[in-house]
Amino acid sequence: MKQPQILDTFQSKIEYVRRGPMGVPRMLAINLATPIVDQQFNISGNMFQVWSMPDESSYVMIKVNESNQPAIPFQAHTGMRTPFHKLLITTPAGQVGEMLLLYGTEAPDMLEMIDMRSTTVAGVSGVLDELRGDLTPEAFIGITITAAPGATLIAAARAARKSIGIQALSTNGGSVFLGFAATVTVGGAPGIWFRELQAGMSWECDDYRGPVYGIATLQQVVGMGEV
Repeated sequence: MKQPQILDTFQSKIEYVRRGPMGVPRMLAINLATPIVDQQFNISGNMFQVWSMPDESSYVMIKVNESNQPAIPFQAHTGMRTPFHKLLITTPAGQVGEMLLLYGTEAPDMLEMIDMRSTTVAGVSGVLDELRGDLTPEAFIGITITAAPGATLIAAARAARKSIGIQALSTNGGSVFLGFAATVTVGGAPGIWFRELQAGMSWECDDYRGPVYGIATLQQVVGMGEV
């Protein structure tokens, strides 16, 4: 019986790979905008890795070798080292962009993926987007706060809000009381309010995305801007 070749030196490995494409990774590109369900890809190897995705939330479901195997979710920078002769891939609806999947044989002896990009924080692109803010504002407007008892909606809830600022007009003759619901009341204790804006005073916040209401004893004006 022929004994397996022992590759214990760099030179022996070089001579080995010269005779064939051993350890060379292949690439499979899949358009995530076109949903597929258990589509069979007749590729083989002993490892695969999702090399890139449009963002951290994008993912695919992969079954290894057989359709009766569990569908495992894979996101960017995740993979598996296991012998396979086919992959069955599902791309959930509602995604966009392209996924690149690298696969190959001879891992880990002669093939190892190296990715120096930081993946220690999930959703890092979302954090960066929050820190940079938007190029254009969502809204900026002057709002008349009608006299009590009814409260005036200054800003509706907005899931994509990054920050908001509200300032009382410098010529106001009284205070505007801010609240997070229409139940906000005019001053006093205990009262239902969180900030009193006298003429020229302002309030800013970069970690609240819900509604903001205002109420005043007499009609007043505030300016509101949000991004």
